[in-house]
Amino acid sequence: MCALGLSAGVQTASGDNGATVTRVTLQSFFVDENGIFYPATCDQTQVINGNQRKETFHCTFDAAVPAPLVCDTSIGCVWFSDFDGAEATSTHFVITQSGLMIGWALY
Repeated sequence: MCALGLSAGVQTASGDNGATVTRVTLQSFFVDENGIFYPATCDQTQVINGNQRKETFHCTFDAAVPAPLVCDTSIGCVWFSDFDGAEATSTHFVITQSGLMIGWALY
């Protein structure tokens, strides 16, 4: 499972607590256990606060949709940031029966 991309429409703001929040729509993808590539478009929010970064994502698949699943770092799943390609230290996401990919990643 992997993701990488960047598109226009970036919105960035700084919060009162010093956090930087960026909202953007990015191209992404999912690769299943058989190596099948599923392109997706994701609405993402990145929050950077001190030395912690969290990204949340809500994606729709551009064509075919993979089978539903729950993916988590604890079972060997990985996620790479659509912002900069960094590998998450922890992630959890689901692919729903309706074809959405929703989750979060910590860096």
